[in-house]
Amino acid sequence: MHLNPKDFPDSAYARVLREGRAGRQFEEPLEAEYQLSHLWRVRRRVRIFFSLIAILGLWFIVDHVRRIGLWSPSVLLRFGAVIPAMIAILGVAWSRHYARYYLPFVRVLVPLLGGLMAVFIAQDLADDRPELLASLSVNVIGLFFFTGLMFRQALLACATMLLAFVLAAYAIGLPEPVLVRCMVMLGLTAVIGAIIGADVDGSYRRSFLEAAVIQQLAASDGLTGLMNRRAFDDHLNQVWQHAIRDQRNVAILMIDIDFFKRYNDTHGHQAGDEALRRVARVIDGFAKRPLDLAARYGGEEFAVILYDLTESDVKDIAERLRLAVQHELIGQALDEAGRGTAGAMTVSVGAGIARPTIERTPASAIQLADEALYEAKEAGRNRIVVHGVAAYEMLHTGDFVLPSHVRSGRRESAP
Repeated sequence: MHLNPKDFPDSAYARVLREGRAGRQFEEPLEAEYQLSHLWRVRRRVRIFFSLIAILGLWFIVDHVRRIGLWSPSVLLRFGAVIPAMIAILGVAWSRHYARYYLPFVRVLVPLLGGLMAVFIAQDLADDRPELLASLSVNVIGLFFFTGLMFRQALLACATMLLAFVLAAYAIGLPEPVLVRCMVMLGLTAVIGAIIGADVDGSYRRSFLEAAVIQQLAASDGLTGLMNRRAFDDHLNQVWQHAIRDQRNVAILMIDIDFFKRYNDTHGHQAGDEALRRVARVIDGFAKRPLDLAARYGGEEFAVILYDLTESDVKDIAERLRLAVQHELIGQALDEAGRGTAGAMTVSVGAGIARPTIERTPASAIQLADEALYEAKEAGRNRIVVHGVAAYEMLHTGDFVLPSHVRSGRRESAP
């Protein structure tokens, strides 16, 4: 599928593609999103690579102990630094907290581990074991493709490893011709790894941006450009899990355009579509934080997810949103000839604030916001109603509280 970034003016991913920065490090928070995607993509190779390195490293340590004994400085350094660093890397790589802690750990531990390995290999070369130079070359390549480091981090780790090797070789007294040959081999390996690594990193970054644009296209409402109902449901499920873990509130705003059907029937579908687009632009401006989201819920109804706000904050946002829509659509209800001042098109807003738990589902928060919206419309429209956490705790999911006029109508029709 061929993508033209100019077709997506509001997409942060497409903007990077348009500006020709797809192959370089992104600005936050896009870089953080890419790094998370990168970590899940390389997780298997990271685990396999470091597991193999740990096995080989342990074999080299055993061989070293067998040759020179246990109580030598190099052996103690291996036991005191290399093994703990390797255990730490393997622990976080296989941990359920991998995505959160892996990069902060390895950006420090991998250069340290690589530098120590370079020192040990320089010592082994001085002991007439040139075959071990191949293991250093393997580790240089591994930095770019198997450690999970970002490209710049891998480049820094590679430079640290080579510098450690040179300094150790000089300190040990490795013959200059041997050192020169080693550095030529390692330097060529590092350059080749860096060139290919940079190209692969750029390709992955571009693929990440293009996939994100396609995902946005699939998740967007074609008329308003907001997220669609499916994207809203998916995002709410994710935010719900975040809130359970962090013990935070989740607020849902349900927004309905007042008397929209009458306006649409009077002025036609094109005018109605334009009104929907204008309302959507206003609503989108109130969902700009990373975990917030605005969506077209269906027809003339919209929904907003707000993460970790107090009840007073939610009330303030809901009221400002109502006023912003009214201000944006002043005169929208005039007929085409300009006759009859019908005033502004308005919205009713129902807000429900939930404290998620593992016993309850996101459907309970939507129900709470729905009940608040019905109350706002029953009370005369063009107003907000907010149900807080106390109301949520009393809510019975699935037992919808009907507006009083509906309840009275049912009582009148009952036998």
